[in-house]
Amino acid sequence: MKILIVGFWLALWVSVALADLTVVHTLETSAMPTESGKGSTMTMKMKGQKARIDFSDKLISSIVDLKSKKLFFLDHKQKQVMVMPLEFMQSMLALSAPETATGQDKSVIQKTGKVQAINGYTCEEYAGSSGGGTTIRCWIANASDASEMEPFRVYAQDAFKATSFGGLAAMKGLIVRSESTVLTKDKPVTSRTELQSLSKAPISDAVFSPPADYTVMGMPALPMP
Repeated sequence: MKILIVGFWLALWVSVALADLTVVHTLETSAMPTESGKGSTMTMKMKGQKARIDFSDKLISSIVDLKSKKLFFLDHKQKQVMVMPLEFMQSMLALSAPETATGQDKSVIQKTGKVQAINGYTCEEYAGSSGGGTTIRCWIANASDASEMEPFRVYAQDAFKATSFGGLAAMKGLIVRSESTVLTKDKPVTSRTELQSLSKAPISDAVFSPPADYTVMGMPALPMP
């Protein structure tokens, strides 16, 4: 389940546009082991109030529907789909960072004053940390491509308000690169993303529907406090 949570919050960091948009990031995270020296790619396809996240290993995907307030997790190997309310995922996000659940250990994300050119974007560097072991560094571009990106950013801001990522989700702009470390059950989960491409080519509505031949599986139970 950890792999799904990581993909979910990384996707929401980027925010989603009202127009059709496809964003490809490289992704390296200790929660998703790959062959030595090789990372993964994460592709986010967005259309209106819906987004789909696919990973290069093609084992899992997720679909976010803000209008119906549902998340769909697709297991392609088992041909199964798990459907859960967005509120359930918010609870899982809070549990994944228990030190911030009370709102007493949030990190403060601040500009470092450094500017860097990354993949053709002029980016400002932000950094923050918390006493619970969370550290965040990100490079944000004030790009015209990000001017439409609002509905999912607003949702992300609410979803992450009880975690160390609340301050980051509140920021507007296009996150071109990010580096983070999060303690999960006293074990650090490190992640790094970098924008590779951005396209506004039309996307079929069918992309955002689970395959008809997938069976529905039950939701996981939340751990007892």
